[in-house]
Amino acid sequence: MQRRDFLKSSAAAVISGAAGKGLLARTAKKKPNLLFIFPDQFRVQALGFTGEDPTITPNLNKFARESLNFYNAVSNRPLCSPYRGMLMTGKWPYTTGITTNCNSSQPDIYLRNDEVTFTDALSNADYQIGYLGKWHLDTPRGVPVADHWKKAQWDCYVPPKRRHSIDYWHAYNCKDRHMNPHYWIKDAGEDDKAFFDQYSPIHEAETAEKYIKNEDGKMRDSGKPFALFAAMNPPHPPYHLVPDKYKKLFKDKSLDKLINRPNADRKLAGRIAKDYFAQVAGVDDAFGMIMDALEKSGEKENTIVVFTADHGEMMGSHNRKGKGVIYEESFRIPLMVRWPDKIMPGKDGLHINVPDTMPTLLGLMGLEKHIPKQAEGTDFSKVFEGKEFERPNTSFFISPGSEEIGARGVRSDRYTYEVKLRKGKKQIRLFDRKRDPYQMQNIAYQKKDVAEIMHKELQNWLEKTRDPYAKQYA
Repeated sequence: MQRRDFLKSSAAAVISGAAGKGLLARTAKKKPNLLFIFPDQFRVQALGFTGEDPTITPNLNKFARESLNFYNAVSNRPLCSPYRGMLMTGKWPYTTGITTNCNSSQPDIYLRNDEVTFTDALSNADYQIGYLGKWHLDTPRGVPVADHWKKAQWDCYVPPKRRHSIDYWHAYNCKDRHMNPHYWIKDAGEDDKAFFDQYSPIHEAETAEKYIKNEDGKMRDSGKPFALFAAMNPPHPPYHLVPDKYKKLFKDKSLDKLINRPNADRKLAGRIAKDYFAQVAGVDDAFGMIMDALEKSGEKENTIVVFTADHGEMMGSHNRKGKGVIYEESFRIPLMVRWPDKIMPGKDGLHINVPDTMPTLLGLMGLEKHIPKQAEGTDFSKVFEGKEFERPNTSFFISPGSEEIGARGVRSDRYTYEVKLRKGKKQIRLFDRKRDPYQMQNIAYQKKDVAEIMHKELQNWLEKTRDPYAKQYA
């Protein structure tokens, strides 16, 4: 198989699948608002309309019918802080230095003040900006450096000078208190965090409702467009911290009904499945509340709504839980974009990487000139116009490590390819997701021609991202 033929056929399939979709016309008379909702650890298989996990997501199902769904979207480094770093800066983890989670075990990993972020760009375009929920881009200061992440401090006060132009702050750095969350609100001082006896997604949805309605004019300047980021922590662990009303939805479900993936360890998945699906139902409820508030406000038609997530959840697949790996359950994420009468609903197979998100949305909003010059992602806003353009053949996977340990990989329409380093030795894996959707058979040595093509794609990504360990994966 020739590489150009392999990649050409792959790209052609995606382009033809996107034909006729996208932006109908840029007819907005004023700048659109942006509502960006991204719960933590919400795997794409948990969207009810996919027919994969047996979840209950009526609001997200409805939203999907109204949106352009990017079904090849991934989280390049499937971990909380690295995703947020890529989203906010449009840069790769080795450029920002945010290669792993921010906490006191690695105090040099945080979002730096001199970065020009998504929120800075929106502020420069005269937007009012709100942020609700989990930030996880700062690190506790003035505390002992922990010798292991399990002993580290994670939560901290983020002073206004480190909030990157966000006007309305109702957030915390990182604390998994789903049923009794706390927040620093607006200009509250470090000792003035507010606690709420409420499920955090519902509290944040109610706060989003108030922000959108802005009845007293205290949340934002009504004369300006707004951009609101809602970063819900669930369905992130601890899974059991979820209201009983959502637990009851799955209480009587058998494991046979809940765990339908043949690659999942039933014992491991069974420990968390009911509570994880309950968390998903709670997030769906909260999402529905925000959508209702937007519609009642009269701003629905002039608001771009994005639903995505920072990474997925393995839930027993490949005998794993959590995230951070190249398997579909961890690597792929939801990404749906709605703009009524501007974006035609449908599906698109664009291999969109996280650093592309910010420039693509700024392009869609007509704010191309505000895309930071330092951004490394690509503006793919032409996808919303239904036009043909040069598309990437693959998306890129990163698990940092060192010269001795780590992983890099690429994902095409059909194949997933990974090179792992273990004590400096390479382990190569190739999965054909068309024939093996659960990635259970490594065919790297049976399909050497495909592996060679995918390895060349990997080398291209290593060069493009200026990966400091490129030689180890060559």
